[in-house]
Amino acid sequence: MWEGGYVKRVQEGSIHVYFRGNNRQNVFYEDADRISFLSRCGFYSNKYDSVVQEFVLMDNHVHLQLQTNQLTRLMKSILVSFGHYYNKKHNTSGNLFQSPFNSVCKYSDEWKIDSMLYILQNPLAAEICKHPKEYKWSSYNFHFNGNTPLKKYIKVDTDLIDNYFKKTKKLDSAIFERKIKNVEIDEYKHKQFDRLSNSELFGIISSLTSGKSIFNLTKSELEDLIIKLNAETNASMFQIASLTHENYDYVRKICKTAEPLRANN
Repeated sequence: MWEGGYVKRVQEGSIHVYFRGNNRQNVFYEDADRISFLSRCGFYSNKYDSVVQEFVLMDNHVHLQLQTNQLTRLMKSILVSFGHYYNKKHNTSGNLFQSPFNSVCKYSDEWKIDSMLYILQNPLAAEICKHPKEYKWSSYNFHFNGNTPLKKYIKVDTDLIDNYFKKTKKLDSAIFERKIKNVEIDEYKHKQFDRLSNSELFGIISSLTSGKSIFNLTKSELEDLIIKLNAETNASMFQIASLTHENYDYVRKICKTAEPLRANN
């Protein structure tokens, strides 16, 4: 069933891959980390004779559409390499992403296109932009020979989508109007993060910590930050846990403990 921590799965074809940060925690805080991840996708896809067909990097999860014949080797290289980089940079340890990653092979062009549209719809579904072109960290701007600075870090084969829709306007219509059914995962089924965007909350965190990284906070400083975020913002406890890289139950306990103290002041 398992091979070095990675479950046996279909290795060859056009495959939708998706994975989350551990405990749904935020992974990407800085553009440099996103660029580092994409660079590794580009490097290892070339090394393993694979092709990136679509991607989106969200705050705490990633979607990739890959054409490959050695999926596990490719993904293990990307995730292990990025994990080492991330832990060293932020002075953290342990697995950054939930393991194993999820993957589903798409056998028909129609199924592949639906999968790709779903990936491009992610920023819209999360309500962090009004048009996919506004979201920098997806492959949308690679289509139809688009000009994007991300081309320096990763190659994307857009032929299937571009040849099918022919024009940007038709692609946009499909992204906005087609409701993709029977997709393996519904990212926004639970609306836990609607009250405040992650970018807004991250800005508040940076202000409260005077720009100090959450990874460099002491335990006491981190607890004070969690209490302030719960008391002074409209963020959910799930969201606070995600952005501070703490367990939800731990965040809930801290906030609940602080409530009687606030009431007595």
